[in-house]
Amino acid sequence: MNETREAPNADLLNAAIDLFGRSGFEGASTRAIASACDKPMSAITYHFGGKQGLYLACARHIAEILGERIQPVLNGIDALDALGAPREEIETALLPLLEAGVAIVTDPRLDTVAMFMLREQAAPTEAFDVLYEGVMNPLLTSIAGLLVAAANPPIDPERARVLAVMLMGQILMFRTCRATAMRFSGWEAIGAEEKHQLAAAARVHLSAVLRSLNTGEHA
Repeated sequence: MNETREAPNADLLNAAIDLFGRSGFEGASTRAIASACDKPMSAITYHFGGKQGLYLACARHIAEILGERIQPVLNGIDALDALGAPREEIETALLPLLEAGVAIVTDPRLDTVAMFMLREQAAPTEAFDVLYEGVMNPLLTSIAGLLVAAANPPIDPERARVLAVMLMGQILMFRTCRATAMRFSGWEAIGAEEKHQLAAAARVHLSAVLRSLNTGEHA
């Protein structure tokens, strides 16, 4: 992982995230992980209790990294009186979450994090619970809560959760299906202009969803 982290044993964690992401839990040996960061194998046992402990520590490390990106936005949403807020305020509160999502999925420093997380999406382990509770559940819960507040007439929580997943899914496509998204978009790389286009498209979709909920078109 290329994003610098001032955390205990960050070098071991970053090397492990890289190798676990590329080779999976079974394919990444503790010897290879220790060698990648010039550490003795005993350091893994000493600090993490073994390979499984290291794997779960990687998941917690990732949750901390991504949590730092989204928590300030979630704090702003928590401070909003959503049930009494007009659609414009709800949209203003949701936009930073979508923009944070764009920033995360297009950040090359998080490539190894993404590979680790994609493996957990395909074949969830105990580490998935750490990632879900630490990152995705708080994010999606906040989005769904604002969608419920924007709906008139009301929508049930299940529909709000589905809409929340769809809103984030449009952005995650550029990480989970990167090759397809890039080729179809005609892009060779994602720079400032491409990020601007992604954020703009997300805003259009968000506005359409909120307008539908707020005007009763969804009923």
